[in-house]
Amino acid sequence: MRASDDLRDELLRLERALAERDPGALPEGVDLGSLVTDDFLEFGSSGRVWDAASVHHALASTPGPVSIEDFAVDLVAPDVALVTYRMTDPIPSNRSSLWVRRDGRWVMRFHQGTRTD
Repeated sequence: MRASDDLRDELLRLERALAERDPGALPEGVDLGSLVTDDFLEFGSSGRVWDAASVHHALASTPGPVSIEDFAVDLVAPDVALVTYRMTDPIPSNRSSLWVRRDGRWVMRFHQGTRTD
């Protein structure tokens, strides 16, 4: 089921904040590291496997702006959302994330990036 526009906008803001390492895009008192679950897993576009600790370390860097296209959100359960999009810059890739609502807020549980030509 396609998500509401409000949920789409919220998850786009959170995805962009993580991708750009931009804590200013988050509400006051929310830090980037709190957006990923303790049991987080990522299959990166480089082939690297990331866990929550490695993502927290990477969030200290500042990669800059990204270009996101075709952003879509589908609810797979009331508190589970599948996000898909294309990142065209800096590295062209297809992306997907699984967001779960825990304690009343959305956090990322899984992410995958696949490079494209």
